[in-house]
Amino acid sequence: MKHAATAQIEYGPVRGIAGVDTLSAMGLRTGFDRHFHDTYSFGLILSGVERCDVRRSREFFEPGTVPMFNPGEVHDGGPATPEGWSYRMVYIDPALIAGEKLFALPQRRDAPATAAARRLFDAIDCGSELGIEEALSGALDILLDKADRDRGAPATLSKVRELIDAHCCEPLRLHDLCQVIGMSPTRLLRGFEAAYGLTPHRYQQSRRIAKAKRMLLAGTPLVEVATACGYSDQSHLNRWFVRIHGTTPGRLRRAFFS
Repeated sequence: MKHAATAQIEYGPVRGIAGVDTLSAMGLRTGFDRHFHDTYSFGLILSGVERCDVRRSREFFEPGTVPMFNPGEVHDGGPATPEGWSYRMVYIDPALIAGEKLFALPQRRDAPATAAARRLFDAIDCGSELGIEEALSGALDILLDKADRDRGAPATLSKVRELIDAHCCEPLRLHDLCQVIGMSPTRLLRGFEAAYGLTPHRYQQSRRIAKAKRMLLAGTPLVEVATACGYSDQSHLNRWFVRIHGTTPGRLRRAFFS
């Protein structure tokens, strides 16, 4: 992602709650590549309008909208108007979500949802740890629904995704993936993107970046993160990280450990 000089992107931990991070993004005028997070995430559009392709449709997030993404849900983001947009988000470790629950919709515009998101960000800015926990619990209670597990990709494509998940930081070849499931390259590429919203290569990169972020927040040195996640050097990691998170690994780590 490339953003204007006036744009500000700030990540940080949520005080007192391990496994919850927050993002404040102001004045964005260019977009993020298609990607996914391995967390639940939701937020609040503060101004402007964001365009987002998610769940095979194009959504427009207006001021007061609460965008919502489930773990692994592929999406992008960009300005729908020349003025750009500003928003806030929280990212929540799935281990903190009890039961089988998902965000049923990619966005909510109703008053209870908007109010719940506002209460959470107010608590993050000005509240105590107890206030933040109460606001987060209340928002999740309003936004999450019981998971629908009837939907799914064909078993052959699920096998390819599981293989990429297990070996995302290793060199993978399209020929080898095709041999695993007995499918031609064309069918595999079309089928995988239709099922998961990304080509196998882009899915691998999103999975690598998700691992890199976890390692960074665990305090692993940047050079070790780059090597462990399959990047040739730190600049290679930086390029992919910026395309997905809008900031460099170094700036992200300083936001959490400064």
